Amino acid sequence: MPLPTATTKIIAGGAWAKVRVKVNNVLYTIGMASNASYSENFALQDANVIGHLGPISIDSQGYQCTVSIGAYVPENASALGSGNYPDGGDITLNDLLPSRQSVQLNGKGRTFDYLDFYNEATSQVIVAFTHVIVADNGVQINPNAYITQNIQLRAIERTNAGTTGTAS
Repeated sequence: MPLPTATTKIIAGGAWAKVRVKVNNVLYTIGMASNASYSENFALQDANVIGHLGPISIDSQGYQCTVSIGAYVPENASALGSGNYPDGGDITLNDLLPSRQSVQLNGKGRTFDYLDFYNEATSQVIVAFTHVIVADNGVQINPNAYITQNIQLRAIERTNAGTTGTAS
């Protein structure tokens, strides 16, 4: 029996998102993400009053934004005879990671002014972040799967999503 005619856009292979980062005021595509997520914590605190059951208010006492990315580790572009990576990236996560010595010298990991998750299918920014710092990284190797570089970052702020493909 033939499949019915599709009249709307469908996802046939999972997400089609790229991670982009601004380095020296130039927006680069890191490549396809096998997973990307973020978590915001507003450090909520109950305002309790003696003699009152439960809080009278719940207030934010802080903010923390953590960004996690798992990106495919593509073959070296120069080994393929071109300057482009097969996943569409301009650079890789590995190109952006700080060395232990550089972190020791300045007291911080690599800092980016801007990072976003970009939907290739719709040319829309899914979510973007400002002042992003590398916190943790590693590589994951599994049988029957692509090698994945995992990186965790901290951001000062999440900005509005749903913008066009240009970064501020």
